[in-house]
Amino acid sequence: MSMSAVFTSKFFVSMCAKSSVYVSLVFECCSRSSSFISSTHDYKNAELRRSEDGKNPELKEDYGKLLKTHNVCLNTAADTSKQVSDKQHKNANLNQLFEKPFIQRTPRHMSIEPQTSTYADSLQNQNEKKTYNYITQTYIENIQKIQTYLNRNPRSTTKEPNQDYLTQKLQGYNKLIAQPKTNANLVRTCYNYGLLNTVYTYDGEEVSGIPELHKTFVTYKRVTKGNLFYIKFYTAPAEILYEEIKPLIQVIKIGLTKDMIIPEDIGQQEEICKIEIPSFYANKRIIGISTIIQELANNYLKGNTILSYYARDQLMIYSNSRELRKADMDEVQRWILSLLKPEERPTTRALKEGFISAELLTRYCKLIGHKYPDHICSKCNGEDNIISDVQLE
Repeated sequence: MSMSAVFTSKFFVSMCAKSSVYVSLVFECCSRSSSFISSTHDYKNAELRRSEDGKNPELKEDYGKLLKTHNVCLNTAADTSKQVSDKQHKNANLNQLFEKPFIQRTPRHMSIEPQTSTYADSLQNQNEKKTYNYITQTYIENIQKIQTYLNRNPRSTTKEPNQDYLTQKLQGYNKLIAQPKTNANLVRTCYNYGLLNTVYTYDGEEVSGIPELHKTFVTYKRVTKGNLFYIKFYTAPAEILYEEIKPLIQVIKIGLTKDMIIPEDIGQQEEICKIEIPSFYANKRIIGISTIIQELANNYLKGNTILSYYARDQLMIYSNSRELRKADMDEVQRWILSLLKPEERPTTRALKEGFISAELLTRYCKLIGHKYPDHICSKCNGEDNIISDVQLE
């Protein structure tokens, strides 16, 4: 044999001897670990087992220990009781389910109406629907506020009967009668909205908020040198349209008096609905214009001399005088003729053209047409496009 072969065989024998030693060591370690785990498990079970379990005769067997041990662990960890309540839950709703007789609901039959209009028609109707603009809406709200105040509070709360305000009860609304010591702001507000009937004053303090009227009163007082004065208002309220407001028309008369005329009927009235205000004051405007014509015509036809202090912006302020002034009487005549011919251009600069709308012209013609022969308008011959009824039998 060669030297290399001898060396290889010796190396192989030594390696086999070492491997056997390693195998024996591994086997010994495994056996020791298994014995340690077994002893540990027994010690754990011994710790879980209570001393009272050994005295119980029914737990003599090994399986009894395990069951008792597990039961104790479960109850201790969860903190629960194994006792079961004998009381069973009863569903009251199900017990009372069939106490009432069953009534079957009848189905509702929904009828669908046929479509009679198109989308284009709805757009056209929407465009034709008119609404009041911001100015007219604000005016409606303001006049409703002051009118409600007069209707709900017809008399002031002052203890002096000849001071502060009271109201004149008319059909559907109240107008202000201002006695001495009445608040000037209240007088001015009612004046601006055509709700002022009469003012009684000694020094004109009550009308100090109305510049043109206060200036005229000071002039009249300086000439007459009286004590108690009255200021009478003949007013046609403003006409409220969708896009504009036709201003009110007023004729104011100033004079002397000894006593204040107090109306007998002073009481509350119902509030006027907001949607009814335009039509309500439209009717009052027609009546107001008729009253103005009657007042001016009586003075003119009876020959009562008139002194005109102010005539512009649909307002005339006058008083009766001893001297005849032809220019003032001519101005009164122009006012009368202009009011009787609403569709023509006014002959006086004080009135504006078109002071009454076409919607009110028919009612206006019916009210004053039969009273004054000088009245002329397009509605005097009746309405246009009226189709008479057909009666064959």
